[in-house]
Amino acid sequence: MSKRFLLTVAAGGCIIIFGALVLLNWEKMFGDYRPIQTAKAVFKLEVGSQDVAETTDSDDALHYMVKKGHLDEYIHMMNEKGYVLKEKDIDHNRLVFNDGQEDEQIYYKRFARKYTMIDGEG
Repeated sequence: MSKRFLLTVAAGGCIIIFGALVLLNWEKMFGDYRPIQTAKAVFKLEVGSQDVAETTDSDDALHYMVKKGHLDEYIHMMNEKGYVLKEKDIDHNRLVFNDGQEDEQIYYKRFARKYTMIDGEG
């Protein structure tokens, strides 16, 4: 057998093993977020014309993603839904909105280097 054939088979085997390991351990590697859903959200932010992208985690809880430093885009979206920003607590990564009846606390955290992941019902 030629060396080229052996290298091709070895590389293919490594790719299959690596893919299987990623598939079996995706939750440990990516945390609670679904990698394909998160990749779609990043694509919408980077290539698409969206400022706020929706994604879900492994429990199907809704999250929003914005570019780092662009929380105002999310606040504007919440204002359109009828919520008013009551407090922006940067020390605890928390936004407090009021819909006229009760307050809703929404937490956010840094995701990767360039994005902010927002937990939210909004």
